[in-house]
Amino acid sequence: MASPWIDRYEARRRLLEGLQENLERETKEAVSANAHVDRVVFRVKGAQSFAEKAEDPENSPPYIDPLIEIEDQIAGRILVYFLSDLAPIEERLRETFTTVERSERRPARDAEFGYESNHLICVIPPHVVPNGWTARADLPTTFEIQIRTLFMHAYAQPQHRLAYKAAQELPPAVRRELGWMAASAWGADRAYERVRQMLEADPPKLRSN
Repeated sequence: MASPWIDRYEARRRLLEGLQENLERETKEAVSANAHVDRVVFRVKGAQSFAEKAEDPENSPPYIDPLIEIEDQIAGRILVYFLSDLAPIEERLRETFTTVERSERRPARDAEFGYESNHLICVIPPHVVPNGWTARADLPTTFEIQIRTLFMHAYAQPQHRLAYKAAQELPPAVRRELGWMAASAWGADRAYERVRQMLEADPPKLRSN
């Protein structure tokens, strides 16, 4: 049986898509001075995914009005080259948007490797909402932005598709493979950062013909 939330969510999709485009343009402009940004992408949450989140029995406390309260109906992602780019990009975003929540997603224990990402929950600025937005009372007031390095993303996206929904049911061999990939991404990020610092400290000489 289809969730009753799906039709209610889809009735607002045009407005959500308009907001997505405006927020993506605003965010690209905000971080354009940083030469180490690989991409800025926003998306509208899928209706089925929204319904599953709205009806998840593990929500604590449960949502009173998911159409307003679910914060990642519009979500953006900024990918950067180096670990040292995460902080200045976040600072620039805080200068551009009012931030109501910040979190760093990291493995719970130092000996573990896994999903890593910086998350911000920001207030939707009035000047980016599309025409018709203020006529409805069932629209979100916040959006989410994730900031990752390319290696964080390279691990997170395939891992999410392969294993996220069934994380507790994976066989040991699969968990070991995922752990090895996460550790490799973690190490590659830090190796690139060391190389960047070495090159900044001692720039290579240009070859003469």
